[in-house]
Amino acid sequence: MAITVEMIEKKEFKYKMRGFDPDEVNEFLDEICDEMIAMQDQIAYLQNQLRGQSAVQMPSSFGTPPAPGSAVKPAAPQPAPAAAPAQAESGVRRENAESAQKLLSKAQQLYDQMLEDARQEAESIVNGARVRAESDVEDLEQRKAKIREEIQLLKSAARDYKSRFQRLLEDQNHLINSENELFSEEEE
Repeated sequence: MAITVEMIEKKEFKYKMRGFDPDEVNEFLDEICDEMIAMQDQIAYLQNQLRGQSAVQMPSSFGTPPAPGSAVKPAAPQPAPAAAPAQAESGVRRENAESAQKLLSKAQQLYDQMLEDARQEAESIVNGARVRAESDVEDLEQRKAKIREEIQLLKSAARDYKSRFQRLLEDQNHLINSENELFSEEEE
C-alpha cells in the first residue's frame, strides 16, 4: 500500500500510558508530509521538463539526408543533454521517496512495537497488582480469623470472670444474710 500525504495527515493514533508525546509525533509526521509534498512537486516538475524535452523535434539532418532542393540550416547549438542529470536527479528523488517510504514504514513498525510493549507492560503491571491484591486479601482473611479467635477467647474470659464475680457476690450476700456470731444483735 502506497502511503500518501493525506494518509499521514489523517492518521490518528490511540493514546496509551507511557507512549510517545503526541505533539512530537505530529510535528515529525508534519515534517515528513512537507518533505513528501516537496519531493512530489519536484518529481512533477522534472517529469514535465522531460516531457517538454522529448516533445522538441530533432532536426531531420541528424538521421536522414535532406530532401533534394531543400536547404539545410545549420542546427542551433543545443545545450548539453539535460536528460542525464534529470534522470540522475529523478533517481535521487525516487531514492528519497523510497527512503521516506522506508522511514515511514520503520516509524510505523516502531510505533506498533512500542504499543505492543506498552500493552505487555500494562498486562504485567495489572497481573502483578492482581497477585498482590490476592495475597493481601488472603493475609487479611487470616488476620480476620485470628481476631475472631481472640474475640471468642475474650468473650469466654469475660463470661468466666462474670460467673466468678457473681459467685463472690452471692457468697458475700450469703454471709451478710446469714446469722453469724459476728453479726448477731445480742451482746454479751
